[in-house]
Amino acid sequence: MMGTMFVVLDGVDGCGKTTQAERLTATLRASGRQALHVREPGSTQVGERVRALLLDPELSMSPEVETLLFAAARRQMLDEIVAPALAAGQVVVCERFHPSTFAYQAIAGDLKPERVMDLLLGWATAPAPDLVLLLELDVAEATRRRGAATDRIEAKGAAYMQRVAAGYGDYARRASERGDASVRVIPAAGAADEVASAVWHVVEPCLR
Repeated sequence: MMGTMFVVLDGVDGCGKTTQAERLTATLRASGRQALHVREPGSTQVGERVRALLLDPELSMSPEVETLLFAAARRQMLDEIVAPALAAGQVVVCERFHPSTFAYQAIAGDLKPERVMDLLLGWATAPAPDLVLLLELDVAEATRRRGAATDRIEAKGAAYMQRVAAGYGDYARRASERGDASVRVIPAAGAADEVASAVWHVVEPCLR
């Protein structure tokens, strides 16, 4: 259907995902399209409960358990929200997807990247995103923008977040090597308006 698209915005904590997802959704609606903004884990009852578990600072869990929970919440969101929205002709704007699990759990969590991606691609990938926009921002600046840690994953510290950032870089590199043009890197160091313009510059031609 004309104008239907599944767009993901991803990146380290504090890179501006929520701000840019909200702006992109508003721009899409202003252009006359139906647009839905979702986040993951979350957006469904199952996803929000899984999110609460994953972020609870009083809980401890391994990267393997985190990966399985993220995959479960993602599958629920795809089935319950994304697939019906796309079938109805909407544009879906999602905060986080496979790049997050690859960066946080596979790379920063020292899991085998191929094993993690096999799980995600086997169980939590349909419908697949049409565009994956990685908001690239220096970890120190992202941490400054984010402020004090408020959940279990943010509290893992600066060294962990540096590995996460390296994971996003690795994800982008792998996509480039296999010729996957759906994955784009968007510099996110500028003002919110500047980043929003860069995001729209990539999204808008794909809607035509």
